Amino acid sequence: LELCGDMVSLLRPVLLCGAAAAATGFMLANPATSAAAAPVCHRAVSPLMEQGVETLPVMMPNQHSWFPKAEDTAMSAKKWYVVDAAGLRLGRMSSEIAKLLIGKHKPTFTPGADIGDCVVVVNAEKVIVTGKKFEDKIYRRHSGRPGGMKIEQFKDLQARIPERIIEKAVKGMLPKNSHGRELFRHLKVYKGPSHPHEAQQPEPLTFGGLTSSPDARVRGHIMPLKCLPLTHEAVRACAV
Repeated sequence: LELCGDMVSLLRPVLLCGAAAAATGFMLANPATSAAAAPVCHRAVSPLMEQGVETLPVMMPNQHSWFPKAEDTAMSAKKWYVVDAAGLRLGRMSSEIAKLLIGKHKPTFTPGADIGDCVVVVNAEKVIVTGKKFEDKIYRRHSGRPGGMKIEQFKDLQARIPERIIEKAVKGMLPKNSHGRELFRHLKVYKGPSHPHEAQQPEPLTFGGLTSSPDARVRGHIMPLKCLPLTHEAVRACAV
């Protein structure tokens, strides 16, 4: 059975279902059709296999959508990543971490399902912000009693509890419901280079392009190349 590339693209959803069914022992109605379609199915799914998709979800004849099972959302099925926040911009790093927690980097992403991974962040005190946010950005909290409003600057909170800055940034990018609160529990932020999750064997994760470029404006000043990697001490030293 020989099909041109356009026909393979049009029939890709059907071929994926057939390949997934054949991989799990679910035979098509006609055995001869299954044998003839096998090479085409392999050609259709080979790009996905190259991207790391080892198994494809199986859809029954009366099922039109795939949904994760209990084993897909279990903690044993989650991967662990470790991110070094030194020199990374707060907002862009937090958005990438939120994608990992939600699971949008997976082909099996399902809204409302705990399909994401776990992320460990170290060196939380070395995260940076651009512009004048180091002095102008403020955080508010309220005790719930009259007059209980507390306002704290970014630089003060970073010196007092640097982990809370990353936690607040990531939590603001997660769903505002019980599902988002469950995903937030998979984020572990620590001050300093060490963390207590060696048993999970987290994989080091780097984000390309998340550090400020040499001409980025940090605290209102142009950062020369010699100031990289960026820290607030380097910013103060380069400020003129």
